[in-house]
Amino acid sequence: MRTLCIDRLRVQASVGILEHELRSRQQLLISIEACLPHAPTLPAADDVHHVLDYAQLRDIAKEEAEGPHVNMLETLAGRIVQRLLALNGVGQARVRVVKPGIFPDCDGVAVEVVAERSTA
Repeated sequence: MRTLCIDRLRVQASVGILEHELRSRQQLLISIEACLPHAPTLPAADDVHHVLDYAQLRDIAKEEAEGPHVNMLETLAGRIVQRLLALNGVGQARVRVVKPGIFPDCDGVAVEVVAERSTA
């Protein structure tokens, strides 16, 4: 099995239900794990065409986060997970979305969504 990870991708997103959140974008931090359960330990060749490209994971997260407004972090994380699971070879996906600086006594709030590709 192979797992691809992106750690704390910084994006500007329109997310939230408060008045100031509806008026302007805010920074989010997105972390991704895409598990490829059938990927060999060693790729067939030392060539990007034999693996899932990290850029695809990044592009999906950025497209969803920087797109139209969403009310909830749960919605954003779930949409990203669904798109990751549609990629060839991805059997499980984990997405954590952090909204920093929401409360003065913590670094941020976060939602994490984990899902597996349906075998049905």
